[in-house]
Amino acid sequence: MAPPRTGGACQGTDSLELAVIAAILAASLLHATWHALVKSSGDRVVALAGMNLVSGLAALACLPLVKPPSPAAFAVIGFSVLLHVGYKIGLAGLYHRVDLGQAYPLARGLTPIMATVLGLVVLGERPGVAVMLGIALVSLGVLALALERSERRIAPQTLGIAALTGLTVAGYSVVDAYGVRLDGDWLGFTAWLIVCDCAGFLAYAFLTRGRSVLATWRRGWGGVLVSGLLGLGSFGAFMWALGRAPVGGVSALRETSVLFAAILATVALGEAATRLRHAAALLVMAGVMAIAALR
Repeated sequence: MAPPRTGGACQGTDSLELAVIAAILAASLLHATWHALVKSSGDRVVALAGMNLVSGLAALACLPLVKPPSPAAFAVIGFSVLLHVGYKIGLAGLYHRVDLGQAYPLARGLTPIMATVLGLVVLGERPGVAVMLGIALVSLGVLALALERSERRIAPQTLGIAALTGLTVAGYSVVDAYGVRLDGDWLGFTAWLIVCDCAGFLAYAFLTRGRSVLATWRRGWGGVLVSGLLGLGSFGAFMWALGRAPVGGVSALRETSVLFAAILATVALGEAATRLRHAAALLVMAGVMAIAALR
């Protein structure tokens, strides 16, 4: 698969526009917030489905205003939907096993490494010195999380789920970057992707949870609405940035949300905040900033 033609903003791999950096930093805060809402809910699959319902309806309203993707872009959307749905299933399972402060960095900490490698293979984006430095720092942060001493140690199976979840994020990041650049229309591609992705995950939720989904949504409609709007804003900014900058840098900068998640986990959810967890979050943040923000 040959890389699509891209604009000047996507040519360099060691710098991002200030607008892209600002947008992704804002998106990362929204991203961490909706993760905290999902984690604090009873059934994470139902919570994720509710978030998807809101995002999907908003995207559906945009469809008459955007140009339909080309047949090639629709094929990319189909593949991306599989990765997005797989990510949400893995995330729900991970949140069932460990708390937010551990699960979120574990699922997302390796994503910049994987996205950088996939970006090189699929899109021909070559990492520079800053990227390599960031990879080392992120790896140290994830290792620190794996070694964290807590009442509930992280099982090898949980680490495996986290790695697979991170791989799906890296996969859809590269696939979405390819799709956005294929037609040069980030908004149209994003709207159709959200609608198709939400339809796929809603089908999974109803097949596995049945009619209880509707009852749960009615009881917690406020959280469903807020998480959906947060998810829509976060993902929209992410997709816009993928059309303007290298996927490794964008994906890495997005993972500054691990620090926001660590703060939310302590302040809002009352989870234990160990020194090692704080150090791990700072290492991951330093790594992703080295990849994305060094200019």
